[in-house]
Amino acid sequence: MRGPPGDSVEAFEELRRLLLSGEREQLRDLRDRLNNRERRSKDIAGVLPEAVKLSRERGDELVQALRPAVEGSIKQSIEKKPDTFVGALHPIIGPMVRRSIAESLRRLMQSLNQTLEHPFSWRGLKWRFEALRTGKSFAEVVMLHSLVYRVEQLFLIHRKTSLSLLHVALDPAIAKDSDIVAGMLSAIQDFARDSFATGDDSALEEFRVGELQVWIAPGQYAYLAAVIRGHPPRELRSVLEDTIDSIHVLKGSGLANFQGAAASFESLRPELEACLRSKYAAAKRSGGRKVRAWIAVTATAAFLTAAVLVALRNEIRWRRFVRQLNVQPGIAVTTAHKGWFGPSQITGLRDASAPDAAKIAGAAKIDPAHVQFHWKPFFALDPASVVQRFDKRFALPSSAQVSSMNGVLTLTGSVPYDWLERVRREAKFVPGMSALDDSAVAVTYDADSVLQRFNEKFDPPNTVSVALVQNVLSLWGEASQQWLARVRSEAPKVPGIKSVDDSKAVNLDERTFQRSKSVIENAFVYFLTNKDDIATEGFAALSRLPDEIRRCETAAKRIGLNVTLEILGYADAVGDEAKNVDLSQRRAHKVADFLGLCGFESTVLKPIGMGQAVKPTEVDKVVPELSQRRVSFEVVAQPATAAR
Repeated sequence: MRGPPGDSVEAFEELRRLLLSGEREQLRDLRDRLNNRERRSKDIAGVLPEAVKLSRERGDELVQALRPAVEGSIKQSIEKKPDTFVGALHPIIGPMVRRSIAESLRRLMQSLNQTLEHPFSWRGLKWRFEALRTGKSFAEVVMLHSLVYRVEQLFLIHRKTSLSLLHVALDPAIAKDSDIVAGMLSAIQDFARDSFATGDDSALEEFRVGELQVWIAPGQYAYLAAVIRGHPPRELRSVLEDTIDSIHVLKGSGLANFQGAAASFESLRPELEACLRSKYAAAKRSGGRKVRAWIAVTATAAFLTAAVLVALRNEIRWRRFVRQLNVQPGIAVTTAHKGWFGPSQITGLRDASAPDAAKIAGAAKIDPAHVQFHWKPFFALDPASVVQRFDKRFALPSSAQVSSMNGVLTLTGSVPYDWLERVRREAKFVPGMSALDDSAVAVTYDADSVLQRFNEKFDPPNTVSVALVQNVLSLWGEASQQWLARVRSEAPKVPGIKSVDDSKAVNLDERTFQRSKSVIENAFVYFLTNKDDIATEGFAALSRLPDEIRRCETAAKRIGLNVTLEILGYADAVGDEAKNVDLSQRRAHKVADFLGLCGFESTVLKPIGMGQAVKPTEVDKVVPELSQRRVSFEVVAQPATAAR
């Protein structure tokens, strides 16, 4: 096919449209089906029943998948609109509950009446023996012996399908499967007709099974089967026939067109329950039996009255005990059960600091051995429990009082220091306690404990003895200046020590300083006549001075003093005064230079020329010429701060 390119393209498009037009329509319809939610919902609705049916045949996967959603929907509906479900279930549950209660009360009264009628007679004793032998209750034996007849069960059975349409029973506990009974009755009916070649309209009217009789009232579409115990009167058959006729009048069309749904016949239950009749023989009574009966009733009434009074007293005592137990701090009773013929039970919460419940029971005249306590531990936070827990942990002194409010524990009174310190350290560990207020507490101190704390902190030397009298620490003995100064400044900070008395304590550094000072000031360095040369006696004295000066300086520093050594030079009275002043000056410098060579600072040494010496003393008269040609010393001490 040749021609212009444009014509070829158009021709190809025309050809594709002709060939694929059907498929395009199908694709367009399919896209619309998928995008149109309404069409897709209709398509799913068309196949959903069949899909659910196939899924059910394959297994219970669909049931398991839908169960959470259905259960959640029902739960929400019940929570939001419970009246709807109550209204729906009431027609079923209400009559059942009413019948059950009425039947239970009827049996209770019947059993009580029969028991009172036959307590002491020979027949009554015989019936009691029969009850023990057969395992039946005495009331049941009395009922069976005095029973004339009783209709126990009724079955409404469809003739064509042999299905049970409705079943009522005097005692639901002994009722059997109605469909099985209906099938059995139909089988018996068919067997009887086949065995005796009767027509289809004929039916078995009654038969006996042990102590029971079965009466059958036939109808056009259904028949009524009554299970009877005893010897019923013939009037009962008329009642059954009237009932089946009434049922056909009420539900004739339903019986004729029955398709297997028996729920529509539930409304016939009152008609069937009216046929549950019974009759008992009247007991023969005599005057003697009446007297015995009244005696028995009176004795029983007296016994019951006494039992009620005892039980009432025990109940009042029990309730009082439970109230006393519940008001105890640290105890919370959740359940309390009084056991009349067994142990009583108490369940609840108990704090570890709470009082013993058995002791409380004994005080309330309740035997603790007959009460079983089941406690679960917990921490009670009420003020009384917190105080009890605190007292149990710390053993509150008799001279102190404690109270709690909003988690704050307040101490008042007088307490020992050691006990208070322990409380301050550990009170935060008491559950329910957030803070401690001990501002109003008067603290007492034990002298031995205070001295122990002092010894642990200051470690007194062996030369010192200490004692505590009325919170005053007394020291005596010998100690260094440093230790004494530390005690003076820091000992009052020790709890139990208000002040320090060290008047009887000897300062070793002070004594050393004074002793060295005395030695230095009593030392003399002698010189040769008219010279600044040290004599032999002077060298002996001067050689001992450096050690003593160092000892004096060390002791002075320890007691906070700075010392200056004044070197005083002297000359004898011979010669000119000016020359004597110069000579004494040179002699002082001579000694200062010697001490400087020994390592002493020049600032510590102060040489002074004194000139002519003073008149010698009586002691110096032994060597008057030497006593005037000398150098003496004087130690000048100043406080260290003042020196600066």
